[in-house]
Amino acid sequence: MTEAIFGLIGVLMGSAISLFQSYWADNRITRKSARYLAIRVVCILDKYLEDCTEVVKDDGLSFGQRSSEGYLEPQVKAPGAPVFPDDVDWKSIDHELMYQILSFPSQVEYADRLIKGTRNFADPPDFEDWFNERKFHYSQFGLEAYRLSEELCRKYSIQKKIYNNWDPVADLKSELNKVMERRQRRIQSHSNFVKKILGNK
Repeated sequence: MTEAIFGLIGVLMGSAISLFQSYWADNRITRKSARYLAIRVVCILDKYLEDCTEVVKDDGLSFGQRSSEGYLEPQVKAPGAPVFPDDVDWKSIDHELMYQILSFPSQVEYADRLIKGTRNFADPPDFEDWFNERKFHYSQFGLEAYRLSEELCRKYSIQKKIYNNWDPVADLKSELNKVMERRQRRIQSHSNFVKKILGNK
């Protein structure tokens, strides 16, 4: 009887050890997959941050000059939505963070349609509404790319990229504040105009 009990205990311990080894090995593989994914995505997001900053800084002038027709024209092509790798294990990272990253491109695609629509109604020669709309959205996209990159670096122990002589985040925040102020003034101006029209009835 005693031998049977010890035998059972031995079997249970052996099973427990085997399960622990399997769990530890799987967990190690998942951690490696997560870090590999994070490194690749961080590189994409950091480059996307820089691309967004170039778009936001675009003033429509080529070497300080307008076009031959006197128009402002975009000098930097918008990067569109970021493209993430599909040969990585997305299930290996935090699910909420995975959702935020994978849903990011659809947000950019939607805003790009809004920006394109604004272009059709912007007044020459400055196309101010279109430039403002582009700056408004791409400032936010750049800041979101930075936030996601920072979160990945923090969670998966990756050294964050350092910008020695340039702070793209500060630039984007500054431009976003300027655009929001212009939008607010325009809304207020429109509101005052409507009130004036209604008051004259």
